Amino acid sequence: MIKLAKAFYRGFIGGPSFDNCIHHRLILEDKLLTIDVPSSNVAAVQKPMDVSFPYNSKAWFDQHKKNYLYHEYVHMLTKNWMYLPPVSYLPSSEYGMLSCQLRIKQTNKINVLDTAQLKRFVIESYDNFHWGPDGDNTKIHNDTTLESSKRANPWQGEALKAEIIGRIEVYGQPPLPAAQEIIINNRHWVFYQECRGNVLSRHDFYCLPLSEHAFLEVKFNHRVDRSDKHKKWHKHALESQQRIMESIKLSELPPDHDNLITNNSKSV
Repeated sequence: MIKLAKAFYRGFIGGPSFDNCIHHRLILEDKLLTIDVPSSNVAAVQKPMDVSFPYNSKAWFDQHKKNYLYHEYVHMLTKNWMYLPPVSYLPSSEYGMLSCQLRIKQTNKINVLDTAQLKRFVIESYDNFHWGPDGDNTKIHNDTTLESSKRANPWQGEALKAEIIGRIEVYGQPPLPAAQEIIINNRHWVFYQECRGNVLSRHDFYCLPLSEHAFLEVKFNHRVDRSDKHKKWHKHALESQQRIMESIKLSELPPDHDNLITNNSKSV
């Protein structure tokens, strides 16, 4: 009864609960990465999880990499948390979902250790993909230009440019806010966000340089299913995201690292 009353007071159930966390320890060559992640409240088949990630190896990266849009990465772990109404009447009544994914990225285009270069790189990768030959923005540009040519009064100059920009804002992939450098646990991260002005769902990315050509990326997906209920869980999701990020520690690999495989992923 107390839990139900608390749920009605908050306006939701679900989301990350730090009363039941998993302490993950992952080997990144000569480094030990630790992170505390709440257990998922989404039913899913648990696959065996890798513990060791030789992030500097090009052969390893090419063998395990995944591709999605402009993202090329090796997956490390993913956790999902649904936000639900206190009392669910329909299967599709979810408010939304927060997910966290850790992954390794490589690039030979910049020196990743230079955060100024990394800030430009993540934004330019987005722009270059969506303005590429098959990109959404390129298609909108071409279709709008063609439509204009068929009008009795074609859009000209700035009017055509404004029409294209407006359609990209609504239907395409608009420009991202500038990437920022932030400090978490005395380490310099690059933060950027994929978002649209007319959509509440968004992706938050935190990038930590590991070497000249590799970096750790933590992606948070804020998926909003019901915009009228977003205010109920928005603050909780942001606080959970910050708490997960503050749990991430990167240190030298201890001499007894062989025990990490058997002792990994214990509840905390």
